Amino acid sequence: MRARWSRVAAVLLLGGLLAGCQVAVAGTAGVSSADQETANRRAEQRAAVDAALAELGQAPALALKSTTQGAEQQFRVTRGGTAFGGLPLDGRVVQVTAVGGQFYLQADADYWKAHAIDEGTQFGTNWVRSLGSELPFDPGARFAPAALADGLRKALTGLSQTGMPARAKLPDGTEVYRLGAAPSVLNVTTAKPYRVVSFAPALLDPQAGPKFGAEFRVDPLAGDALKAFHTDLDATVGGMGQPFEGLVQASAVVTDDKLDCKDFVGSCTTTVDVSNSVVGSPSSGQKSVVHINLSVEVSADSLGAQTCTAAGDAEPYATIKLSCTVKFKLPNRTASYQVLSKPNATAEVRAALDANAVKQKVAEEFATLGG
Repeated sequence: MRARWSRVAAVLLLGGLLAGCQVAVAGTAGVSSADQETANRRAEQRAAVDAALAELGQAPALALKSTTQGAEQQFRVTRGGTAFGGLPLDGRVVQVTAVGGQFYLQADADYWKAHAIDEGTQFGTNWVRSLGSELPFDPGARFAPAALADGLRKALTGLSQTGMPARAKLPDGTEVYRLGAAPSVLNVTTAKPYRVVSFAPALLDPQAGPKFGAEFRVDPLAGDALKAFHTDLDATVGGMGQPFEGLVQASAVVTDDKLDCKDFVGSCTTTVDVSNSVVGSPSSGQKSVVHINLSVEVSADSLGAQTCTAAGDAEPYATIKLSCTVKFKLPNRTASYQVLSKPNATAEVRAALDANAVKQKVAEEFATLGG
């Protein structure tokens, strides 16, 4: 009897312990309805942002629009990084063309002077071949669809995102999720199809990004818009001529000159040999030519002075021959005159751009994009 009582007591005691555990745990699980609502809204925002960035990264090309001093600028870039258009930069606008693996920049003389380029006046508003690193960061590389989506995705991981998602309405009535805080803001639509509406360049680079302004509005390009991009890019490449080389400087020296004046005619021809030397290397090892400008002042006693010019292209470190002619008006009498010729030569390094070859590469790329 005693042994049987012990077994029953042990079973009852264990049951009592289990019951006690259940009572202690009861009521401690679950979250408040407000917290659950926040979690649900954040999940919706996360899904919208993920879908918008995925769509952005798969676009064949993008148009990034901005406003500088009241004027709208448009910078267009393909999936492969071919790009063309205006970019805000430190309050002014520069034109960029990234094509065929080369980077070309067009700015005013003040821009070049501000960047300590001696040829600022010479460059003027002409195209200059340089490197993407001439700008705060390479826009063709960083703004290409996939690269831009990756950059924004990485930026979001560093943003503090707590509480209910922030929403805003744009002037056109579009409702967006507003992620981040000025100057690092990303706007994504709250309704399908989810898309990136705008972003701050500061998101891609907190130091260099703000130099490109406060915001870019984003439009994917396809169909007719993509074809228009191709057409505009072709026209720009065809109109570049011989862009300046931004990374190479040249000097020219007149090594020999000869003056030949025709009796009773009044014409005097100066023929010179001009040699050149260069400092620096073209971007990406591309070919360049040295453009020589010759100016000759020819003067004669009692006949005054006249100036003629000539120009030609030479290989780096080569010597070329140039000539130009002036003509004096001779008086109606027999006389002899002492004539003096003063030649002066300057050199510019130009990119050897084969526009037709570049256009062919562009056509091949756009064919794969549908434009």
